Amino acid sequence: MSRKTTLEEIAKAAGLSIATVDRVVNRRGGVSPKSEAKVLDWARRLDLDRKIFRAHAATLRIAVLLPSPDNPFFAAMRDAFSALEGHGDGFRIRCFIHDIDPIDSARIVKRIHDLSEQYDGIVICCPDHPDVSCCLAAVSKRIPIVTLVSDLPASGRLAYVGPDNRRIGRAAGELMGRFIGRDGGKVLVLLGYHRIIGHQEREMGFRAVLRERFPGLSLLDIAESEENSARAASLVRRALETSEDVRGIYNVSAGNYRIAKTLEELGKTGDVVFITHELTPLRCELLRKGILDAVIDQNPRLEASKSLEILAAHFKRAEQPNVPEAFTAFEIFLRENCPNL
Repeated sequence: MSRKTTLEEIAKAAGLSIATVDRVVNRRGGVSPKSEAKVLDWARRLDLDRKIFRAHAATLRIAVLLPSPDNPFFAAMRDAFSALEGHGDGFRIRCFIHDIDPIDSARIVKRIHDLSEQYDGIVICCPDHPDVSCCLAAVSKRIPIVTLVSDLPASGRLAYVGPDNRRIGRAAGELMGRFIGRDGGKVLVLLGYHRIIGHQEREMGFRAVLRERFPGLSLLDIAESEENSARAASLVRRALETSEDVRGIYNVSAGNYRIAKTLEELGKTGDVVFITHELTPLRCELLRKGILDAVIDQNPRLEASKSLEILAAHFKRAEQPNVPEAFTAFEIFLRENCPNL
């Protein structure tokens, strides 16, 4: 008959008091996540029943910082985290969503500082700014940080969760080159902000493929829409009215419906290849009408779930290893495989 592991053995191995171990086991509270993680780690190593033990652990509170849900993708990301509420009981993690203005770095820094005193970890999606990364790097010494969708490499983050944005950009370049064909022409690239690393990486991947495989294509411009739909449409109108031989538009950010209306108004539907990201019901409609040619979609539900798994692993509540980059898959949708959303 196997001998059961005692709380005294766990306390000795973790370098903590028996009282601390007892408080975790019996849900008495007052134990820091760091100490709790040590206890859980040694409980696993000493073969204590992990499921029973984890059920007694305190609930971790995670702050999720996202841009406004006015952007359909971030609305879907919010829904993904909300849908996990009640499904993460095995990890005992709860998420609390906080809005941020991606262009106001000073307010983002203040928000990070304030929330870091209230939560056990942070998941964040925002543009790369030295002040933001510096603040996160300081905070990461106390609590874990996970960057989402667009990385912040200097943030001291535990992991990045999201697509390989350079690879996504290469896929967009391949589609653009093949759709336009041998005749070639000029392509307009629209980013939200140059300082969003995910947007930078997509643009770099896109350019690399055109350079490598499609010498007949050239970039007309790489413009910032500032994630403003009206500005995106204005940039497209100006390009089409002032430049000849514009054969493609690659929109990395927001404004797709307004761009589509501009193409219709100028009689360019079908003449200009239009590629963008993130599948929504409206973009499905544009695909079926032949105004949009391709949508490259990531999976916010998978990204939200993976973020929590990585945090659970950090706190010794899951077996998944912590990795610096947890790339998630992406899908390509055309008119013929567009689902009913």
